[in-house]
This record gives sequence, structure tokens and C-alpha cells, in this order.
Amino acid sequence: MSNSPITITDTATPYLEFIAHTKPDWTRKAMKSVGWMMQKEIKAGIKSGSPGGHKYANFMPPTMRAQFEAAFGAKVRRAYQDGGKAHREGWGLKSRAQLIAGGVKETTVGYTPLGKMFRAVGYQYDARSQSVKVGWLSSSAKRLGEQIERGYTKQITEPMRRTLFAGGFQLAKGKSEFRIKPRKTFGPMRTALQPKLVPYLESKIGEYALGKSTQFASSRRAYKVR
Repeated sequence: MSNSPITITDTATPYLEFIAHTKPDWTRKAMKSVGWMMQKEIKAGIKSGSPGGHKYANFMPPTMRAQFEAAFGAKVRRAYQDGGKAHREGWGLKSRAQLIAGGVKETTVGYTPLGKMFRAVGYQYDARSQSVKVGWLSSSAKRLGEQIERGYTKQITEPMRRTLFAGGFQLAKGKSEFRIKPRKTFGPMRTALQPKLVPYLESKIGEYALGKSTQFASSRRAYKVR
């Protein structure tokens, strides 16, 4: 499955296998550093909207999304309120990328790709197998992540149709569902990260051999990748 965790073991090369047996403490620290690096790259990939260089399918324009959420009673971001920046500058149906390219701050536009999902990405080190894997840290994030990667449909009920109409949305006659396109994260990121893992590991081991980076600061909390 494209949403499965990215995993790396210490036996990728004879050199690393040798180090794993002779310097287990170096291996432990290096593997945790790899996990930290991978989760950082994946989070950055999600926030960029192009994980592994593969652009997500287009999202709803921010102004339309704000209007959509307001129809269902959600709190509207300041920029999209009546008389706000979106109205004054005529953002219309410009995409998030177009607005940012035009000089609007990311924090002002809001609506980052996949929202806060990037926060649910983390790594887990397994001392027994001297391996690390990176993926979703909660069952709910994993379920949602899998749904996003597959793509899905959302049925339009009559109450929903009435709510949208009252909020200024006129749905096409006969439209019975919203279709959300697949947006893959872990597959593209796996392809992008794989060539970097062994060189990164060997680089960290080299630092330890030279007496550098001997301390690796990590959280005491034991994370579990689902």
C-alpha cells in the first residue's frame, strides 16, 4: 500500500552491518537521526503540496473553501471575512499557489495542503531489529491518510444541498456526490528518500568515528507508527 510506513534496516551494506555488530550505540543514534530526517522531509513534502516532487491534485481555491466552510458554520479566517483582504484584493478563484506567488503570505492565505496532517507524521525506532520506520502516529491519521491517498466520494444529502444553496452555492442539476481525487504522499516520498538513506547513515557513522555528533537529542516519548 502506498500509505505504508517507510522502513530502513541497518543491513543495507556490509559496512553498516559491521558497524551494527561492533558499534551498536552508533547504529542506534544514526538510525534515530535517519528517522528524524525522514519525518522532517515528509512533513516538508506535505506542506509544499508536492511530496517527492509529485504535485497533489488541485485543491479548492481558498476563497471558495472559506465560503464553503462558512456555509456549514465554521469560523472564517480573518482574510476571508466581509471586507477582508480576499475581498479587497479580489482573490476570486485564484489558487493558494497563485496567491503566494503574487506576494500574499502563506499564513494569511492559510489552508495548507492536507491541513494539519503533517503533524501526525513521526518515526519509530526498534532496538531489537535496529531499524526505523516513518509513518502516521495515530490510527485516525492513518485511516484519513489512506483515504486521502486512495481518493473518495462524498454523497450529497438534501440537507447538505440546502445548506450549500443558502451559503451561495448552486450545485449542478443531478450532482449527487463530491469526488475527491487521490493525493499520494508516502509512495513519492519513498522513491525520493530511498537513495539518500544509506549515504546519510554512513555520513552519521563517519561523524561518530571522528568524535563528532556523539550526542543525539531525541524525545523520551516512545512513538509508535501505525
